[in-house]
Amino acid sequence: MATNNFLTDVNLNKNELQNAVVQNLSVAPASPIAGQTYFNTADNLMYVYNGSAWVNALAQGTTYTFSSPLSETSGTVSVGTASSSAAGVIEIATDTEATTGTSETLAVNPKQLATKVTANASITGGTKTKITYDAKGLVTAGADLAASDIPDISATYVTVASKGVANGVASLDSSGKVPSAQLPAYVDDVVDSYVISGATALSAGWLSATSGGSALTPETGKIYVVLSTGEYLNKTYRWSGTTYVEISASPAQATESTAGIAAIATDAEVTAGTNDTKFITPKKLATYTTSAAHISSSTNPLLTVTGGVCTWTISSTPTNAIVQVYEVSSGNMVFAEQTLGSGSVTIKMNSTSDISAGTYKAVIIG
Repeated sequence: MATNNFLTDVNLNKNELQNAVVQNLSVAPASPIAGQTYFNTADNLMYVYNGSAWVNALAQGTTYTFSSPLSETSGTVSVGTASSSAAGVIEIATDTEATTGTSETLAVNPKQLATKVTANASITGGTKTKITYDAKGLVTAGADLAASDIPDISATYVTVASKGVANGVASLDSSGKVPSAQLPAYVDDVVDSYVISGATALSAGWLSATSGGSALTPETGKIYVVLSTGEYLNKTYRWSGTTYVEISASPAQATESTAGIAAIATDAEVTAGTNDTKFITPKKLATYTTSAAHISSSTNPLLTVTGGVCTWTISSTPTNAIVQVYEVSSGNMVFAEQTLGSGSVTIKMNSTSDISAGTYKAVIIG
């Protein structure tokens, strides 16, 4: 390709120079003049002659941020030393320099710091002063403290030995509560107890913690609940110091003139009808009136009229009984002829037609 040389300045009058390529050379041109440029094919950088030397054209007045440590490729990059008034590079002190503690331009690493703190309780003016403690963890000497400067806190701290004991302080369990063993007895001591057979009632040896066991030692402030069957069952007592005292005395036995408590009569007592101090339940009353009074009832089957009369025969055990007949729909009593036989009751009702089943109900009491 032919080369055209321009021996005079070319003024583009601010028009763009497009698709232009700067001269490519592997070494700098000889006899340069200020402002001359070329592209170095050896390091792939653009250079400009500043009048005295070739310098990197892209490095002039440009700020760069590096993600990795700097390395020199062309030219010189320098960073000043850090000081108390200027940022810069800093050097890590040797172990000896870290121990001496006199340099203000070096830095210590974490290991040197840990070693220094461990070896010296305090650092004052570059010298180490060891601090000593007594058995209670109080400072006794060191750190430029005189004995008079050390406060006496022996009267204000809580010792481990005083936790959870009498005249000490209460501790807390894993749930943040005071353990029951450290609470006053009356707070949660309810004792299930049993009457000792043959023991004097309400005496110190009257109750046991287990059925058939030995007598327990009664304590004031505790509640004793008797679980033994009999007159003391479910009653509660406290120890007065000399005798067991019922906490809430039970009401007196009910009579016809005194309000109180009463037991429920058994089936046998209800049937006998001789007890005058017990009560009966509705179920026992219903059972007694049905069985003892021999009450029975039934409704009629289909009754066929014969000669103007419908006859209804009912099986019945009593030979002497009262028979009453009611109309089911209205509940009105019906007067009918009644004949009591051996094991049966015959009821005759006047009617001109058959009587449907369930029209009437007969009640037999006897």
